[in-house]
Amino acid sequence: MITSKIHKTLFLAFFLPVFLSYHLDAICQQITNKLRTDGNWNLDDTFYPYSSGNITFTLTEMPCGASTLLIQLVSQNGLGGFHTRTFTSNELNVAKYVGVNVTSLREHLFRIQAMVDDFTNINCINPSFSGEICYSKYVDPPDCEREKNLAIDNCKNEKVIEITVPIATAIIGVLGGIAGVLIKQRLEKKSNKSSTP
Repeated sequence: MITSKIHKTLFLAFFLPVFLSYHLDAICQQITNKLRTDGNWNLDDTFYPYSSGNITFTLTEMPCGASTLLIQLVSQNGLGGFHTRTFTSNELNVAKYVGVNVTSLREHLFRIQAMVDDFTNINCINPSFSGEICYSKYVDPPDCEREKNLAIDNCKNEKVIEITVPIATAIIGVLGGIAGVLIKQRLEKKSNKSSTP
């Protein structure tokens, strides 16, 4: 009973880092996006590959003259979990969730859209904002069929080695024995010739 618990604990301890490496490969990256000059959502076509989970955004630079900025994420295949968040000029360098328990079926991609709520206060020609987006990067899951085939091939190779090594050892042993007998006979003949008057 105790050994089975130890085995389960060791199993979990071994596979937890492997599981986390596939699912929690989080990255944060700095972005700068331009805004549309008509006050509508911008059309940034930079897609980010993500895994499921939470996504945060930290606004580091507000568009010139703006007091509020709306940020929303758009999934490639439209699944939920994304929320429009309002950032004010008083909330620079504050991380906010822009995606909570985000899921995706086929396309693990999202893009960022932004819009200034008070666009009439913008006082520059090319308004833009900057920030840091953090999310779990999408990693292709292991190809189970390929892994299974590799394991079968490795098993076959091991069986070939298991069969070949004893046969080769036996052949080497036999050849060594024959060589030993021949050398012994030769030495005996030499010693017999030298001892004969």
